[in-house]
Amino acid sequence: MMTSLGKVLVTGVTGNVGMYVAKHLIRHGIAVKGATSRPEAARSVVDEVVELVRFDFEDPATFDAALDGVEKVFLIRPPAMSDPNAMKPFLNRCVSKCISHIVFLSLLGIERNPFPPHYKIEKMIKASGIAYTFMRPSFFMQNLSTTHQTDIREHDDLFIPAGKAKVSFIDTRDIGEASALVLMDSENHQNRGYTLTGSEAITYQQAADILSDVLDRRITYSNPSSGTFKKTIIARGIPKEFATVMTVLYLTTKLGMANKVTSDLERLLGRKPRTFRQFAQDHISFWQRS
Repeated sequence: MMTSLGKVLVTGVTGNVGMYVAKHLIRHGIAVKGATSRPEAARSVVDEVVELVRFDFEDPATFDAALDGVEKVFLIRPPAMSDPNAMKPFLNRCVSKCISHIVFLSLLGIERNPFPPHYKIEKMIKASGIAYTFMRPSFFMQNLSTTHQTDIREHDDLFIPAGKAKVSFIDTRDIGEASALVLMDSENHQNRGYTLTGSEAITYQQAADILSDVLDRRITYSNPSSGTFKKTIIARGIPKEFATVMTVLYLTTKLGMANKVTSDLERLLGRKPRTFRQFAQDHISFWQRS
C-alpha cells in the first residue's frame, strides 16, 4: 500500500531521469520541489506545478531553501561531480533537516566497482542514517539521444568504446516512474538496492542495426579504442575529469559488467520495460537531419 507523502525534492529536475520522476509524482498528486541551477530557464521544460528553486551542490547557501518543507529527496550526482566528497555537505544538511528517505540514482554493479563516484556516495548515504533506496540502472537508452546525439545525427556513427559486449539498456522514462513509485512507498523499499535493466541485453552493433532500421539509413558502430575516445571527447570540449569517468564506465561495459538482466524493474513497474526499438521509434526526431 502507498504511504502518505509530503513534498519531494527532485534534484536534476531538468534531466533525463529527474524530469520523469517529477512527472510521475505530480500525476499521483505529490507536491514536488525541483532543484536546478537555473530556475528561470528550467521553467520552459518543467511542469508548471513544480516549485522550482535555485540549487547548487557546491553552494551550501542554497541548501536550506531547497530542503525547507521537504520530506524526501530524489538525489542525482551531477555529471561534473567527480569528487564524491563534494556530496557530503548536502547530505549533512539532509540529516539536520530530518529528511526521512533518499532515493539515489546510482549505477549498475556499483557495489562491486569502487572507481566511479557513486560507490562512495552510497557509502556516505548509508553512514548518514537516513533511510535510503539505491536505484542502480544499466546504461540509459537516452545517452544515445543526448550525449551521443550529434555523432548519430551528423556522422551516422555510434562513437562508443564498448567492444562486442552486450548492454542491458534501460529507458530513463522507466527509471523515473520506478523511482517515483519507490518514493511513494518508502516503507516497502527503504534500505534496499535495485539493479535496474531492460528486459534484454544487446550489443552496440545490434543497437546500431536497430537505429539503421528505424531511421532508414545506415548507422555504423565504429568502436574506437578507449584512448581515442577519451582524447576525442576532450577535444570536443568535454571536461577532462568527466571524460575520464565516461571512459572508465565504457571500459567496465567492454569487460562485460553491463550485460546483466534482472527482473527488478518489471517488478517495480508491474509491466515489461520499454525495449530499445520502442525507444528508437519514440526518439526519431533527435537524429533526423534538418
